Amino acid sequence: MKNYLIGIFVLLIIVIIYLMTFSQNSITTYFKLKKELNAKQENLDLYKEKSNKLKENIKKLKTNDLEYLDELARDKHDLSKPDEVIIFNNK
Repeated sequence: MKNYLIGIFVLLIIVIIYLMTFSQNSITTYFKLKKELNAKQENLDLYKEKSNKLKENIKKLKTNDLEYLDELARDKHDLSKPDEVIIFNNK
């Protein structure tokens, strides 16, 4: 009887180890999904940051922020003030 219980216990341990290692809800699957979730969360944080910057830019454009419009004109169209000298770096 004692050997029978030990055999059942060993079989139960083997089944549990198998399920933890190879089943759909295994530990390896858990860690893989956790790693994937962390990567997706980092991407989400980056996109939220970009979204916030774009919202800021939209707000500046809607309020006719002249300094921001001046900065855009300088960057996008290579414009300058009358007393400025533009130096191009062609690399």
